[in-house]
Amino acid sequence: MRGKRLGAILGLTTVFLAVGSTASAHPLGNFTINTSAGIVLGVDRVSIDYVVDMAEIPTFQERPRIDADGDGALSSDETSTYAAETCRTLGRGLALRVDRRTAAIDPQAASVRLLEGQAGLSTLRLSCRFVAAPIAAPSHDLRFRDGNYPDRIGWHEVTAVGDGTTIVRSDVPATSPSDRLRSYPKDVPTSDVRAAEVRYRLGGSALATGAHEASTGPGSGNGGLLADLIARPDQSAGVIALMIAVAIGVGAVHALGPGHGKSLIGAYLAGNGGTMRHVVGVGAAVSVMHTASVLGLGMLVLSAERVLSPERVYPWLGLASGLVALGLGAALLVSRIHAISHERRHGHAHPHPSAPLSRRGLVALAFSGGILPSPSALVVLLGSVSIGRTALGLVLITAFSLGLAASLVGVGAVVIRGRAVASHRLPARVVRLVPVASAASIVIVGMVLTTRGLLQL
Repeated sequence: MRGKRLGAILGLTTVFLAVGSTASAHPLGNFTINTSAGIVLGVDRVSIDYVVDMAEIPTFQERPRIDADGDGALSSDETSTYAAETCRTLGRGLALRVDRRTAAIDPQAASVRLLEGQAGLSTLRLSCRFVAAPIAAPSHDLRFRDGNYPDRIGWHEVTAVGDGTTIVRSDVPATSPSDRLRSYPKDVPTSDVRAAEVRYRLGGSALATGAHEASTGPGSGNGGLLADLIARPDQSAGVIALMIAVAIGVGAVHALGPGHGKSLIGAYLAGNGGTMRHVVGVGAAVSVMHTASVLGLGMLVLSAERVLSPERVYPWLGLASGLVALGLGAALLVSRIHAISHERRHGHAHPHPSAPLSRRGLVALAFSGGILPSPSALVVLLGSVSIGRTALGLVLITAFSLGLAASLVGVGAVVIRGRAVASHRLPARVVRLVPVASAASIVIVGMVLTTRGLLQL
């Protein structure tokens, strides 16, 4: 029994850490749709091996389309039909011109595989082969453009290789840097190559059989983790309690990373006469807001199915977070400058130069710090829904948010203690300027968040 509980602890830790660190599987996270177009320049034809690698969340949204009869199981007929129809649709998004003439692209083969992904979800690997016959001539100029998934983030690449032909000039490589979306390079954060211009001539070495085909080999998911935890049959109270404890711990560690309002909370408390009661209030409010944001985005994913691109919601939420922080900081800055002016004119301090955390400030901090849902928490929620353990998933998300709040409370406690020490050691003039500096810091943080949100739209 002790071994099983220890396994649960280690497994859940791996779940959250693996989900929160997705670069090795999909370089831009669990939201990505990645494409690889491999152009093969033959003597009498041009073929395109086209691969689509969908990460966990777009695969979750795509699954109802594959499951045509809605019985929850994917038959071979359903997957074959889905692959053929999807490849035909994707073919219409590819543009090929040979010697300035549009070349018709015909789908020749299609296959799809669902692979084990993170948190019990699946990833999808779709392979399509298209063929186009070029105009007979000793040399050709080819232009290619991939117009599929223009609004989805992800890794996109194009390659070109000769088969009995020689490439004279090309602006794309002959070898896939991601091994056809099976192993993304760790030293390259992303790729957005969707077009190619190639000049080639007849004559050259023949391509080895299968050397450039759209293989459906092993994927990059590392699934089975949630199946060992949430889906395991021995869901005893002790095991669940341990899972919750680990979720709290991982949430606390996660909160120490970039974001989550630490800078805002620290700056606010540094300039306000807040107490530990206010700090706990901020932490609780951020926890509630974070849980609500995860549930809200999860409901959108579940209800909107393929219509919604979840990753497109994040920049808007980031923009909203930045605008709220900017408004809060600006209001505080104006108020505190006015307080200093009042003191200089009347010779005594304004009665409310650094008032404790107000209800409005609490709401603003909770919104800015918790409105951005953690992608890892969202994946765990969707994974639990997909295997019928929704209640346990909600418990783990709540525990994750509580851990996040605990870290924020710790940050707030350190700030309050530091403020108390500084107030006894720094000159009174400097202490009076601290509220103004903290308000200016909030303005700066708000500007950074707002700018980042605008750039990501």
